[in-house]
Amino acid sequence: MFKKSNFYFFSLIISGLLVFGLSSCGGSGNEKDGNTDGDTTKNEVVETGELAPGMTPWDFPTVGITANAGDYVLCPGYVMYTNSLASEDPMSETYIFYTAKMAATGDVESEIEFTFDGKQKMPNSMIIPIPSGQTAAKGDIVLTWWQGGSGMQRAIITDDSNPAEPKAVFLDLSLDMQTDDETNEVGTVLEANSFVKITDPWQAGNLIAAKDGSSYNSVQIIRVEGDKVLTIGFAGRVKVYAKADCKPVPIVPNVKKGDKVWATFVGGFGEYEVAKVDAENGLVYVIQFDSEEPIPYGQIATDL
Repeated sequence: MFKKSNFYFFSLIISGLLVFGLSSCGGSGNEKDGNTDGDTTKNEVVETGELAPGMTPWDFPTVGITANAGDYVLCPGYVMYTNSLASEDPMSETYIFYTAKMAATGDVESEIEFTFDGKQKMPNSMIIPIPSGQTAAKGDIVLTWWQGGSGMQRAIITDDSNPAEPKAVFLDLSLDMQTDDETNEVGTVLEANSFVKITDPWQAGNLIAAKDGSSYNSVQIIRVEGDKVLTIGFAGRVKVYAKADCKPVPIVPNVKKGDKVWATFVGGFGEYEVAKVDAENGLVYVIQFDSEEPIPYGQIATDL
């Protein structure tokens, strides 16, 4: 059994909306809603009636994919995706990336085996492969899904006794939600072939800072192609940014007590002072309104 205080139950709802869960973060006046007149990164809507194979409503090219049949992938639920595309404004819809399996790859779209919807085709740009046979060491950051629930998650490895099935703490869920009531142990043993290490700042699943007017949004990479970055951000909104307008955020920040950092809040960044670092669980505690708030790795920038 796991603890679920009222505060962290609310965090669960938020992480479902934010997809990568903005976990207990602080705020400042630096955030913007991404739709102001000064926004230089607005999506271009592709209005072509019925979309051609591999196309999406966003101004993003069709792409290939590298994956094997039977591999896990992360992508939006099929019904959620198709219903969202049929809405009046696909740009304002919430997209949540779930786990599924690759059935067959294609040049611009691939056949995905969904848990409840059988085999359906999805644009390659909206599919994040999880290659089989991965291993990880303690301290590695990996992309996976919440294996006690659902939805794409980043995690930090805390026990590599079995590198193919390591124990991990999900970065975008509170520690309270991951603590066993009976043993008081924190973390989850990841299923074999269910994760991939994040080693490249432009890798799918990593978080970056994307310029939005005079400030930056915290967004998660879905796919990079040429000078465009397809991302998912606050409230599960999918958006394309120019790569030149994006800055990588350290996968593992090199910060210490007293440092000034930029930390995320409601999809944006605010400037804070570091109170302490919990390297074991991938958290940086920042001072907000005289309290210490935990911010996960990937949501801490040293310079913006």
